[in-house]
Parts: sequence; C-alpha cells; structure tokens
Amino acid sequence: MTQLQKIALGIFFLVLSAFSLLEVINELAEIQKNKENINQASFEIILVILSFGGMIYFTYLFFKQGKHQRELETNLKQVREQLESSNVRLRDGKKEYQEVIQWQFNEWALSPSEKEVALLMLKGLSIKEVSQARSTQEKTVRKQASAIYEKSGLGGRHELSAWFFEDLL
Repeated sequence: MTQLQKIALGIFFLVLSAFSLLEVINELAEIQKNKENINQASFEIILVILSFGGMIYFTYLFFKQGKHQRELETNLKQVREQLESSNVRLRDGKKEYQEVIQWQFNEWALSPSEKEVALLMLKGLSIKEVSQARSTQEKTVRKQASAIYEKSGLGGRHELSAWFFEDLL
C-alpha cells in the first residue's frame, strides 16, 4: 500500500469515526428528550458501536494482511536471489564440466565429427536420433561410435556415459 493510500484510508476512518461519535451523541440526546423511544435509541447506539468495532476489526485485518504481503514479498525477493545465485553456480559448473568433456575428447584424439557424435550420445540420443540430428546415415554414426569406443578404450555407449557421469553421482 502506498503512502497516499494509507493517508486516504486514515482520513476515511477518521470521518467514519467522527460520524459514529456524532450519531451516538445524537441518539443520547434523543434518549434524554424522549424517554419513550429508549429501546429504539439504545438499539441504534449498539448498532453504531458494533459498526465502529467492525470497522476497527477490518482495519486491523487490512493492515495485518499488508504486513503479511510485505513479508511474502521480502521472502520472494530472497528466494529469487538464492535462485539466481544457484543458476550462476550451475552455469559455471556446466561450463567447467563441458570443458572437462572436451578436454577428454581431445585426449582421446577424437575428430570434430566424433566429438559431436560422442556428445550427442552422452545426452542420451540413440544412433538413429544422432544420425537425424547430424543429417547423416545411421551407418556413418555407427562407424563414428565404433571409432570413439576404440580411441577411448571403452566398450560401448554405457561405458562412455559412465566415464563422464560416474563421479557426479
């Protein structure tokens, strides 16, 4: 709630409070003048007092809700900051991990095509999906995969994946 809204609400409640007080005073004057309408005047006084009490209660709830909203906004801001920090760390970790993978590919002396095939296989793509992604024949991808396994000394796709992911878990 803005400061202007708080001021407007305060003025509204002051006017309502003044009106309620004047109504009670008016009813008390009516009771003194006319003893016959004491029940009606008493009822009206009680009604005004209850209305005023309700107004105070709803004001309390309104400000309590505002406080709760501010707390939620603060918590949300903190969570967003933590999420951003986590995302930065994840991006940094991902970049470092990609560098490690590329370093290992270089150590195995993989060709650029073999590196691309190996990376796609590490991402879980099948031979058919790799061939579609690279617009090549499945036979070509199979040959490149065999070359990757031979150069790396690994027995197949599962060992290739295990080589890179085993220590992460």
